[in-house]
Amino acid sequence: MRNSHFLDVKKYPKSTFKSTKIEFKDATHGTVTGEFTLHGVTKTISFPIEKLGEGKDPWGGYRAGFVGTTELKLKDYGINYDLGPASTHVELELAIEGIRL
Repeated sequence: MRNSHFLDVKKYPKSTFKSTKIEFKDATHGTVTGEFTLHGVTKTISFPIEKLGEGKDPWGGYRAGFVGTTELKLKDYGINYDLGPASTHVELELAIEGIRL
């Protein structure tokens, strides 16, 4: 999966997600929107998140943790290598830590 036919990690060593908006529908559930980059392609994605916890950290700050999953179509990110019908989409799970400034 790391080779040039699929993820091509030599050319694209990282994928990134930068959040641009978080909206909560209640105290523990919401939606995060942001820019996700995979295989050199950046797209705006949104997906549901759940708050795992929050509180003071050992350095005097305040943090909150969230987790969420979404499904991505690989062709949307320029990954066209055919591994069969079960390989057209991947599930992505993101763990997010927010720090109050």
